[in-house]
Amino acid sequence: MNKRDLLRTLGGAALLPASALLHAQTPFPSRPVTLVVPYAAGGPTDVHARVIANRLSVIWGQPVLVENRGGGGTLIGTQYVAKAPADGHTLLLTAYAYTSNPILRSSMPYAADALKPLVQIGANGLILFVSARSSMKSLADVVALARSGPDRLRLASSGNASSPHIALELFARALNTRITHVAYRGAAPAKNDVIAGVVDGIFDGTSSMPLARAGQLRAIAIAAPQRHPAAPDVPTFREQGVDLLYATWYGMLLPSGVPDALTLKINTDIRRALDDPGVRAAIAETGLQLSPGTPQQFASFLDGESRKLRALVDSGVRIDVE
Repeated sequence: MNKRDLLRTLGGAALLPASALLHAQTPFPSRPVTLVVPYAAGGPTDVHARVIANRLSVIWGQPVLVENRGGGGTLIGTQYVAKAPADGHTLLLTAYAYTSNPILRSSMPYAADALKPLVQIGANGLILFVSARSSMKSLADVVALARSGPDRLRLASSGNASSPHIALELFARALNTRITHVAYRGAAPAKNDVIAGVVDGIFDGTSSMPLARAGQLRAIAIAAPQRHPAAPDVPTFREQGVDLLYATWYGMLLPSGVPDALTLKINTDIRRALDDPGVRAAIAETGLQLSPGTPQQFASFLDGESRKLRALVDSGVRIDVE
């Protein structure tokens, strides 16, 4: 290469953005990636994280380590990622509490813009279950009891401000009545009391369909736009005249300082992982319906979830955080 060609080459390189040069010099990932789950091990969020992490390890050629940092209503793990270096090597896989915490809590340990959306994994419309012993056979029966008097219908949840709690409050709002909320410490004891008839029902995911098939619970309606493949015989609320849509969701975020180009690369690689047949099959077993998209699409979804809860709170519904 002569001197003129060398100068031309160097001049062209000078026009490249600094981020592009940095990316060219430091391919991602350059070391193991940590995927933080702000819940205890063994739950659905943890299951999804481990399935995805295993596939990403193959795609990236680097270990993707799932780290459970539960506690504080997901604040501990979320804060950890919010304060991590903005280099893409620390990611967060979380769920509904990410949008509810800023609305229901008086203070937060991290800034509202400390994290940015990466990709939605999927969502699972909640089903209203009652005891198989119950005299309520249809949504019309449930609605009749709810409208027979304020607080006549008693629905359980896995805890204050949990997804089942929010679902029952949205149900009450759709019916323009009050529903008694009975909070439990966890889904298992709540469902046990529904089965026994101590309380009338509970909103839960398709993971409870085996209990319905075993004759312990009765699935009344699903709060989704369409029926779920794992529960094809369960009609939607809308099919039965009640406008109720509500789902648990799972998605990934990362520190807001991560460059957009790197964010898009990670998003693309995660969507590639989710397209793997083995990953899809494993996640389908949890009842989750995959809906990965762009960071912008996930941001729009999160905004909608926040608006829905904000409207509920502004209407006067009191939702205490444990």
